[in-house]
Amino acid sequence: MEIKKSNTKKAVKNKKKKLNSQRVRWYTQLAFLVVVCIIGWQFYTFVSYCESGGKGFYMPRPPGVESFLPISALMGTKYFFGTGRISSIHPAGFVIFGTLLLTALFFRRGFCGWICPIGTISEWEWRLGDWFLKKLPQRVSHIMRNVPTRFTAGLSLIFVPIIALLILEMLTMESFKLPIFRHLIPAYALAIVLPFAVPRRFWSDKVNDIIARAWKYAILAFFIQVIIIKMPIAQLEMMYTRVPFIRVADVKMLKFFTNMSGMALSVILAMLVISLVNKNFWCRFFCPYGALLGVIAYASPFRIARDAKKCIDCGKCTKACPSHIVVEKKRHVLTHECVACYDCVNACPVNGALDMKLVRDRKKIHYGLYALMLIGFYVALTNVARITGHWYTKISDAEYILRISELDQPKYLHKAGQFETE
Repeated sequence: MEIKKSNTKKAVKNKKKKLNSQRVRWYTQLAFLVVVCIIGWQFYTFVSYCESGGKGFYMPRPPGVESFLPISALMGTKYFFGTGRISSIHPAGFVIFGTLLLTALFFRRGFCGWICPIGTISEWEWRLGDWFLKKLPQRVSHIMRNVPTRFTAGLSLIFVPIIALLILEMLTMESFKLPIFRHLIPAYALAIVLPFAVPRRFWSDKVNDIIARAWKYAILAFFIQVIIIKMPIAQLEMMYTRVPFIRVADVKMLKFFTNMSGMALSVILAMLVISLVNKNFWCRFFCPYGALLGVIAYASPFRIARDAKKCIDCGKCTKACPSHIVVEKKRHVLTHECVACYDCVNACPVNGALDMKLVRDRKKIHYGLYALMLIGFYVALTNVARITGHWYTKISDAEYILRISELDQPKYLHKAGQFETE
């Protein structure tokens, strides 16, 4: 036992370093968040210029705004694989989305942990919430952390089966008008209550977590079925050329946020508040594209590896994991929930006990090298698209000015996925 203690002391990491994986990742997150804010300001200024009829201060439309059109990006992906061409309507959206898929293939969900602005805001929220919860009694903080997961699990018990029936085409949107759905209200109430009422020895918080995560996979499956599987290429061609809503989808997205309804504002505020006490609430339970990246990440050559001989079973890695992965019990962290944040590695007190490595533990990947490869890959691919002419939309400023002036007309509306054509 004395020998083991001595060896452990020799292997202890130097925690006095000013720069570690966590700080490098935070600086990276902050840099990308600033870029996103600048893009948002540029696009807002561009739309204001168009609304004034082409008068006043002019700011070119930033292509990066298309990263906020995830459904359009999925449509662009279907169009690319169906025709071999990149749509010229929202090309940057497809390029960014395709780049994310490739980053997951090579670098796991590094985009989620290092770049995504939503992930950044969510993480900074729960870290602030952690500081507050630690000042409360342990039982109170435990309840505050777990109530949102249990409630989400209850909602998941209701909506995941409904989404599944929609995917299987056993239900349609018209089906929700049937009286039977009103008669099922007691069943909905029961589903909400179950995660709270069943004793923890029969229905643990881990079970609730798994059920709650089903949301994002159900949403992902629905989008894949509707767009990737069912939508014909001819329909996509028609939508790109004849549907006014598609051509101004970016402007409609901006108007959603600047003219937000009370319901939308309430949902977003609820998400923000819950994210203070529940780690990565949106990312863990609702983000369908994070779910897709997680599935693709299984093919990545990178993974967190634990050396059982050096591990001292302190549990700090598991406690540090924002995705609630039990790192201390795994030899390799091969899970779709790992966002490659290096927090577990940073928390490990023993050199070599936990590291990011290539497949078969052949090579240790330093966090600095990982960040350089991930960011370099992302920047390189988006700039290749810029150089090769697949970055800027073919929609002219004159067309934007015209369409924004008539944005309130019915042809720019959609109802349950139905669009008017011109």
